[in-house]
Order: sequence, then C-alpha cells, then structure tokens
Amino acid sequence: MDDRRQQITDFARDGFLVLPDVLTSHQVDSWNIAIEEHRRRYSRLWMERGEGGRSQSVHVLLSCPTLDEGITHPEVLPLVTELMGEDIVCEEHSVMFRAPIDEEPPATNWHRDMGHEPNHPLGIYGLSVVYYLTNVDESTHCFSVVPEASVVKRSDDLPVCDGGSGRDLLGAAGTAVLFNGGSCHAGRLRKTTRERRTVHVYYGHASQPPLSEHTIFPRRLLDHPEADKRRLFRRPNQITCAVHNLDGD
Repeated sequence: MDDRRQQITDFARDGFLVLPDVLTSHQVDSWNIAIEEHRRRYSRLWMERGEGGRSQSVHVLLSCPTLDEGITHPEVLPLVTELMGEDIVCEEHSVMFRAPIDEEPPATNWHRDMGHEPNHPLGIYGLSVVYYLTNVDESTHCFSVVPEASVVKRSDDLPVCDGGSGRDLLGAAGTAVLFNGGSCHAGRLRKTTRERRTVHVYYGHASQPPLSEHTIFPRRLLDHPEADKRRLFRRPNQITCAVHNLDGD
C-alpha cells in the first residue's frame, strides 16, 4: 500500500492524521515572525478567550500573505481534497496561543466543533488542519483527539464526547494535524513554562452553508491567479462578501 492509501486508511480508522515535518524550519520561523508582527501592530484584533490563557485571532491573513501557504500547502491540500472531495472550500483561518500555566490547569473541555455528514464516505462535514509552530510534547499544552472510525461518523448518533480515550497528538514545530471537525477533541492543558502556538485552517463543502462567519478572506485569495487555489474561495462567507461588496447567500 502506498503512503497516500495508508493515510486515507488511517484517517478512516481514527478520524485524524499526524504529518511530521510538513513545514520547513524556514517556514516555521517566517510564520512566527509574521504572527508576532501582527500581534504587535493589531493587538485589538486578538481575543482573550480565557481557558487557561488562550488568545486567538481570525484576522491574521489580512496582513500576513506568508500564511496563505497554510491553506494551499502542496503536501497538505491534495490530501485534504482527497479526503473531502472536489467540493472543498476554505472556511476559516485562525492563529492561537496557549500561554504558560504555573498552577493546576483548568479541566479539559472536550467537545465537537460540528456534527457529522452521514452522506460523506468518511462522515466529514468539515475538516481542520492544525499546524504546530512550537514543539509539542508531554511537558507542554497539546491537542488531543478521540479516535473514531468513519463508519461511526456516518451513523445516526455519535458517541458521548467525554474524552475518555483521547489521544495526545505530539510533534515538533512544523507538524500538521488533520482531523474531522466532528471528532471529540480538546486542548489538553498542563502546568508548563512553555507557550504553545498553532495555526488552524478549516475546510468545508461548497454545497453546504459556510461553517463560520469569522474570517475575512483577502482579495488576493479570492482572485488567486491559479484556478485550483482560487476555487477554494468560490463560496465566501457573508463577512467576506460584505467587506468586498460581493453577492452572498
């Protein structure tokens, strides 16, 4: 079985994949520099979410073209497209920080971002790619997912999301995690001196309503000169339509 077939098989079994070394060290550095500059210049576009020191912005793309490659990555996008199908569109982009915690962390918030799609071969309504921009190991905050087979995602009822069998997904900076947005998952917080930094990209189906109205996608992406990348933004959300004076549903 070739690597791609094995990846599809693993995703069908677990609902997630961990891809090491997707970003080069240069990309990790350039993304981090761009994000730091955005946070310095546009601090009010960063929302403090609580949850043990979580801050997040959905607006980094507006001033950081460097991060476009997270959406159209030549190793990740073809795999996401094969998992989801040609109906794929990009739905949301955000950057998240998890601050160090010097005391006992809050309880883990296990949840599903969305439901499932019984009519999709892998039960995918939305799929997320998470890029690690810092090293994630047993001493840091980490991302955790409960393994769940696609046959479960296609059923009428999903299991209770309690995180009892959650699996910590560890990896060095440059790792990418793909997971079904209908999977039970959480940010597992730890007492740690190290910050965790991640980039989150959500993909959905063009035939479905937008998954969110948070990210304003810039014109350079809507008008991308490459057709295969431009089509990822062919069904923009309403906030993007409003900003660019586009017709929206």
